[in-house]
Amino acid sequence: MTEPTPINEHFRKALMETIPCAVFIVDAERRIIYWNPSAEELTGYSAAEMLGGSCEPLRIRESDESDGQVAAAVCSHHAADGSVSECEIRRKDGAIVPVVRRAQPVTDEAGRHVGAIVALVDVSVLKQARSEIRLLRHEIGRAGRFGELVGRSPAMQKLYEAIELVAETDASVVIEGPTGVGKELVARTLHARSRRREGVFLPINCGALPDTLLDAELFGHVKGAFTGAVADRAGRFEQADGGTLLLDEVAELTPASQVRLLRVVQEGQITRVGESRPRPVDVRILAATHRDLAELARGGEFREDLYYRLRVVGLSVPALADRREDIPLLVAHFVDRYNRKYGRHVRGPAPGAMARLTAFDWPGNVRQLEHAVEHAFAVTPADVTALGAQALPPELLQQTKPPREGGPAPERSAGACPPSRSSTTAPAPQRPQDERAAVLEALAAAGGNKSRAARALGITRAGLYKRLRRLGIEV
Repeated sequence: MTEPTPINEHFRKALMETIPCAVFIVDAERRIIYWNPSAEELTGYSAAEMLGGSCEPLRIRESDESDGQVAAAVCSHHAADGSVSECEIRRKDGAIVPVVRRAQPVTDEAGRHVGAIVALVDVSVLKQARSEIRLLRHEIGRAGRFGELVGRSPAMQKLYEAIELVAETDASVVIEGPTGVGKELVARTLHARSRRREGVFLPINCGALPDTLLDAELFGHVKGAFTGAVADRAGRFEQADGGTLLLDEVAELTPASQVRLLRVVQEGQITRVGESRPRPVDVRILAATHRDLAELARGGEFREDLYYRLRVVGLSVPALADRREDIPLLVAHFVDRYNRKYGRHVRGPAPGAMARLTAFDWPGNVRQLEHAVEHAFAVTPADVTALGAQALPPELLQQTKPPREGGPAPERSAGACPPSRSSTTAPAPQRPQDERAAVLEALAAAGGNKSRAARALGITRAGLYKRLRRLGIEV
């Protein structure tokens, strides 16, 4: 077998000059002793200008100068073996160019440092692509969708921008907002846009488990650790290793559980119940709560040190009543969902139904709105293509006629009792003008078909004819 020809100096020189990225070599005194043609092209400096000098003209600036160790490594041969970092250099013409730099220190046979080889790759196109992707995501958000979130109100746009900034980091986030606003959807969107997107997203409701079981659920247990522990079992932290763990209703943790969680957050290790050996875990922690966690921490109900560990960043999800302009978008989203679920072809709510949906206060927020749309699907005949006002849940029908947009709310007479919110209470009697509008709406939604209109109103065909005569409607 013929031995391969060793690479001689001629091949080495040709190799360095044909590599399609900027390469230069510095000696132990940081003097440049080699500068390839690609380096000339990238920087604008010729080899004659750079040989014998330092890389100071390039003004290499690390992307993360807040890290003192990184900033001290501006001259590459002080960097770790094969280190890669994102930097910026200044060309001879003054232009700033983003680059990825790889530095490889060189030692002699005795192990003495003799210099370093540095490669610079222009990543301007990559940076531009990142910016365009971010811009497209903002445009999608303005169109009303951002991940699993729906809405284009100013409050939601602000939330989307915050998610975009935070998602790519590993910072712990506390997501706050009233019950039903979609805090878990915010957490899922954060995960989907993070570097952990290929890992698991695992939510756990801290308020749904007693304190005696919470440790085993979070950290796992070994066989025999307690009654019923018939085998070793990994906890949620281990199951979410490499991914994201959502601690929903984190404010419900007991003081003892808070202490154990703090230790995990600080050390990045868990210990299974009944075991003494700690296990390392790599998990991004998101926490959600409908309570004011800062107020709880000030009042001593939640550990202050744990609060600051969890709330590196805080996100607030607005109540639905504070973004009413998003209601039509959300309704359309839910109509599409339940059309697919039930195999229907509903176009959407009739005008009167939409007026009630947008006027309602929604104490249960988006979750309650979704329930209202599904309720309307359930009680609307399959051949009707519009959801009438009479198909909405009782709590929406019990309110008086919804005010026109921007108009005052209707007044009740003095001494009148407010209607009950119980779902079992019959709707308040309709005024004649409301009843007439409901009949006309049902007829329009049914395309003039009286049988379908009667079913939508919950009455018989004969009953519809009586109502038409009584209200003086000719069809």
